[in-house]
Amino acid sequence: MPPIIMKTKSIKRDKVNIITLGCSKNMVDSEVLSGQLIANEIDVVHENAKKDHNIVVINTCGFIEKAKEESINTILQQVELKRRGKLDKVYVTGCLSERYKNNLEAEIPEVDAYFGTMELPNILKTFDADYKNDLVGERLLYTPQHYAYMKISEGCNRTCSFCAIPLMRGQHVSRTIESLVDEA
Repeated sequence: MPPIIMKTKSIKRDKVNIITLGCSKNMVDSEVLSGQLIANEIDVVHENAKKDHNIVVINTCGFIEKAKEESINTILQQVELKRRGKLDKVYVTGCLSERYKNNLEAEIPEVDAYFGTMELPNILKTFDADYKNDLVGERLLYTPQHYAYMKISEGCNRTCSFCAIPLMRGQHVSRTIESLVDEA
């Protein structure tokens, strides 16, 4: 009787690729998400050209038409990769998702989950990761070493008819000078 050869399946760890579209506020949000995922021992890359990831988080912009179009096209490209078996999961967050979540869920149901701009803890739950309060202000920087963006406030209290910032980013909330100095 010939020897029995058994193949064992290797357990490959998840690797998350974060794609950031839009403004520097989205960049900071992506950096914070990355820091939280890394603290939970989840591999993270930003706009990965190697394509060796199995999960994508798209941080979208929903402010002007061109940005909305870029966000939707990026979602559709990633959903197509998922359909072809190149990705396991596609998640969408950011302003477009905040503003048009119901429409997006109806039009692009292949996305595994949509999250708004203030739903970082909910995103982390999808990875069985915990939000770590002690990491507030820490993040994985995607900018060159000589600068980094700082988010000094969020949202806007003005409801100008031509602007959707309050719909996407909520009411204006400023950070304290102390928290900015600590982060810097």
